[in-house]
Amino acid sequence: MFSVKRLLSAAVLVVMPLFFNSSVQAEVIGKLIRPYMSYSMTADDNILRIRDQMDAEALLGTNNLFDISHRFLGGAVIDKQISRQQLHFNGNWSHNRYEKFSQINNNAFNLQGNWNWFLGNRLEGNLGANFDKSLAPFLFQPAIKNVRSQHTEYFNFAWHYHPSWRLRGDYTHFDFQSDNVLLRFQNRREDRFETGIDYLASSGSSVGLQYRHIRGKFTTPIQTITENDYNQNEVKGRIDWKLSGKSHLRFLGGWVERNNASFSTSDFNGFNARMTYLWKPTGKIGITLSGWRETVAIQSLSANFSLNTGGSATTVWQFSEKTKLQGYFSYLTQKFDRFSVFTNRAADFSNNNKIFTASLELTYAPFHGTELSTAAVHNSLSSNSSLGGFTANGVTVSLRYILGNQ
Repeated sequence: MFSVKRLLSAAVLVVMPLFFNSSVQAEVIGKLIRPYMSYSMTADDNILRIRDQMDAEALLGTNNLFDISHRFLGGAVIDKQISRQQLHFNGNWSHNRYEKFSQINNNAFNLQGNWNWFLGNRLEGNLGANFDKSLAPFLFQPAIKNVRSQHTEYFNFAWHYHPSWRLRGDYTHFDFQSDNVLLRFQNRREDRFETGIDYLASSGSSVGLQYRHIRGKFTTPIQTITENDYNQNEVKGRIDWKLSGKSHLRFLGGWVERNNASFSTSDFNGFNARMTYLWKPTGKIGITLSGWRETVAIQSLSANFSLNTGGSATTVWQFSEKTKLQGYFSYLTQKFDRFSVFTNRAADFSNNNKIFTASLELTYAPFHGTELSTAAVHNSLSSNSSLGGFTANGVTVSLRYILGNQ
C-alpha cells in the first residue's frame, strides 16, 4: 500500500543534507532540484457552479454568486539520471482561498515519483506512484466541499524482442476516497491489467492490439443505490502514426464490456474510441483535434459510470519567442448508466448532460523560468436534471517561476 508519510520521509532524508553542504548547493539547486512557485487569482460569476433551479439564498445566504479565489502553490522537481536509469520526483503543496465563500477554503498537495528503468537493450519500463489530495470540481456537486484523495501505483514494461515488434504489459492500482461523510459512497478501488503487442515502423510510427481487464469495487456503497463490484474487459486497436513531419495521428478504439455485480441493467457492451490529430502547419502554430466515445467512472449518487461523447480543439500560436496565445474549445455529452432498482422497468434515474467549455489564454515569459499568463474561460452545462444547468464566466491571472533549466 502506498504511504505518503514514507515517501515524504524518504524525500526529506535525501534532500535536506544537500541544503547544509555549501560546496554542492550551486550544483544541486537549479539542476538536480528545481524549486517552483506560483500564484493565481480567479474571478468568476458562478464560482461554485450553482444550478439555475437551486435556491442560492437559502444555500449560501446570497443570490450573488460572484467570488474571487486565490491559489498559492510551491513545490520542487527532482530529476536524476544514473547510467541509463532515470529518476523523477515532483511534489507540491497549495493553499486555495475564497474571498466570499470562505467555507470552501482548502489545502491540496500532489506527489509524483517515477523510475524509468532499463534492463539490457531490449527491455524497459516504469515503476512509480502518484498521490493527489484536492478539492473536487463543483460540476456535479455545486457548493459542496469534497476533498478527495487519489492514490495510483503502477508498473509497466516494453520488450523489444524484435526490431519491428514490441510486447507491452501494465499493472495499475487506483484508490479513490472522499473525506466528505455524505459522499463516501463514491469511494472505490480499481486494479487494471493490460497487455499488448505493437508493430514498429522505421518511421517511428506503430500499430498494435491491446487487451485490458479492470476489477473495480465500491468500498463504501449505499445499499440499493450504488454497486459493490464491477468488471470491465476491453479489446482495442492502437495506432500512433506520423503522417508527415507536420502531422501526427493517434487512435485507440475497440470493444468494451462492463458487468456489474449488483444491477445488470447498468451493464455496458459497446464501442469505445478516442482519436487525436496533431498538426503543426508552421513552426509557430500548433493545432490539436480530438474526438471520443468512452465509458468513464463518474462520482454521482445514481450512476457509477457515464458514456461520454465529445470533441475538442486546441490551437497554440507562438507569435514571438516570449509570447504565445492558446485557444481551447470542447463539447461533451454525458449519458449516465441506468438503474431498475426502484421500479420494475429500466428507468433512467440519472441525467443527460451537455457541457461546453471555451477558453483563451495569453502567456508571456519575460525572462527564463518566469511566466505571466491571463485567461478568460466560459463554462456551461445544460441538463435534464430538475436542478437545471448553469452558466459561468471567469478570468484568471497567474504568475509562475521555476528555478533552473526546464
